[in-house]
Amino acid sequence: MNIRDIDINKDSQILAEIHVDGLKAAYEGQVAKEYLNSLNKGVQEKKWREWLQNPDTTGFIAEKDGRIAGFIVFGRIRMPPPGQSAIRPLYSSEILGLYIREDYWGQDIGKDLLKEAALSLKKMKHTSLCLWVLDGNKRACAFYEKMGGQRVGKQKVEIGKRWVKEVCYGWRDTSKIISL
Repeated sequence: MNIRDIDINKDSQILAEIHVDGLKAAYEGQVAKEYLNSLNKGVQEKKWREWLQNPDTTGFIAEKDGRIAGFIVFGRIRMPPPGQSAIRPLYSSEILGLYIREDYWGQDIGKDLLKEAALSLKKMKHTSLCLWVLDGNKRACAFYEKMGGQRVGKQKVEIGKRWVKEVCYGWRDTSKIISL
């Protein structure tokens, strides 16, 4: 497997494809089918281009067998868990997206990407991170817990005209991810 930096000009279309396919696989049965059917790869590509143009955001692509298997995007925290102090925040960085193609699930690609992100964040002087995920996404929640993430917050969000619960996983010390 090869992990490389995301090239916004070359990779935004594949990010959108993996993102939309990942949302459909993870959200099925949790959000309205109409919402999932309305997901547009072109719209998502535009969003990823915008997000990755932010200098506080970066990411990696995992390639396996000559194909892009997944990606991770991370950077300075955008949505801290409830109750976090603005003066002394517990988490300074955030995973904005970690998506693996379904046919590559269970092959440690997510683990390798998360470790690579933690190493990169450490170089950027970030030693803590968090991320938000749907509580009903049991596969992802189990993965984050296996990687040492602790549930540190929750909120209700509306997705496709349905209210769902998101949970925030946090790592106060990202060196624990690196050592896995």
